[in-house]
Amino acid sequence: MEHLYAVVMAGGRGERFWPLSEGERSKPFVPLLGRSTLIQETVERLDPLVPPERILVAIAPQHLEIARAQLPHLPDTNYIVEPVGRDTSACLGYAALHLDVRDPEAAMAAVPSDHFVDDAAAYRATLQRGLAALETATAVVFGVRPTRPETGYGYIQAQPPGTADEAWPVVRFVEKPDAATAARFVASGDYFWNSGIFLWRNRRLLELFRTYMPATFDRLGELRPLLGRDDAAAERLRIFSTLERISIDFGILEKAAGLRLIPIEFGWDDIGNWAALERALARDRDGNVMRGPAVTVEARDCVLYSDTGMIAAFGVADLVIVQANGKVLVCPKGRAADLKRLVASLDRT
Repeated sequence: MEHLYAVVMAGGRGERFWPLSEGERSKPFVPLLGRSTLIQETVERLDPLVPPERILVAIAPQHLEIARAQLPHLPDTNYIVEPVGRDTSACLGYAALHLDVRDPEAAMAAVPSDHFVDDAAAYRATLQRGLAALETATAVVFGVRPTRPETGYGYIQAQPPGTADEAWPVVRFVEKPDAATAARFVASGDYFWNSGIFLWRNRRLLELFRTYMPATFDRLGELRPLLGRDDAAAERLRIFSTLERISIDFGILEKAAGLRLIPIEFGWDDIGNWAALERALARDRDGNVMRGPAVTVEARDCVLYSDTGMIAAFGVADLVIVQANGKVLVCPKGRAADLKRLVASLDRT
């Protein structure tokens, strides 16, 4: 246990939560679900399984200041600043370099910074089950039993084990399916949502890069002697910018053998857009979810969020209404997943 580290991935922009998430205040650093921000909740639930001194945060340069302010108990040396965003394979490969220097015997739990978890103790117990499975596995993935035919998530097919205490051998990864395929997955009982939580021995991860992403492995080798050097920022950026932009799932996990899956035993959601708040927060008798000052009259099944003034909804249904950072968003709840299109249009104006 003394060699278990967590790498909290916090480099995303969170565009589907505009206007609350923008610029330096991206999704992990906003209080979507309560008073604490998502990254604060993530770090808090890891302790005491992984104490603060062994929690590393992978982050974009523009988010370093706000992360330090929100997580003052983490040592400054625990922030891994990615020179530029290149998806999760680059993020975790770069983190593995830092961790290899720090502790050659390290095991790494890679965890997203922006998910909803309803039971911190069950979360830690699930990670501990993963550690036991890691004794014989190449890597451990954590899967969520699907509760609906979700087309916005990736799936993992796994083979039922001999006993309830064993991990499930992974059969294959499946990217976001159509509705009919997702319905078959839910009915089958052996498909899980991919939670994006992974566990591996750190040096084994570097070996997987060597095998399945050799060009990235070579670039990581060039980056290794530049770690911690104040005079090497430009060179780190140059090399990091050449890394392939691909997820760890596509780049390594879908190709690797010997993976094991641990079913998640707690309430989970990736909180991918405003509409997802109704799965994580309580609804009123009309099905509305409200955060901040809001009033509804003859309104139903709406999501309302305000960080400043009052929102009033009258005679409407199935809307997302947000007031944040001096901006207002109104959209059909069913279109909340497409909000990146709006943000891209705003970026061009």
